[in-house]
Parts: sequence; structure tokens; C-alpha cells
Amino acid sequence: MIQWCAPDPTNENYTKAIVDYIKGGKPMDEFAGFKLLARQIHPQTGGGVLLVEADNLAVVQKHTYPWTKGLGVTATTTPGLSDQEYVELEESMTS
Repeated sequence: MIQWCAPDPTNENYTKAIVDYIKGGKPMDEFAGFKLLARQIHPQTGGGVLLVEADNLAVVQKHTYPWTKGLGVTATTTPGLSDQEYVELEESMTS
């Protein structure tokens, strides 16, 4: 899960970048090792949440880099497990 927040949600460059990205076909939503599963945009707070599948932190950084470096967006990454991954982990630890 990636939670993001813009330093100034009223900044026209920030809102234009999001609109342009979405209208442009969301080119970085899927590439080798990274797939965006869901996006929520929270205009009232100037941020949002992405749910992604990622092979490693480097591919997450590749996705967020243009936003964090180019627009000053803060991105917080919280790793997690799918249902199946959790069950497999628990079963491997208790058997």
C-alpha cells in the first residue's frame, strides 16, 4: 500500500499532473515487477492510496519517483501480504 500526500493540494501543477497522467493512459501503472491494483484519490486531503503488487521496493520507487521528486509528494509504503501469502506463511511457520 502506498499512501501519498501533496505538499499543496491546490497547486495547479499537481492537479494537472494527475489529470494528465490518468488521461494519458496511466503508463506507469504496470511494468516488469509492478502492477497497480487500485487507486483512490482523496482531493479533500491532497493525497490518496494505491494498492499495488510489487517485486521489491525499487520498483515502487520507480513508480513514485516522478511524483516525489518532481512535485514534492510524500509517499509512505506499507508492505503487506495477500490472503494466500499469509496462509502459506502461517502454515510454514507452524508445521
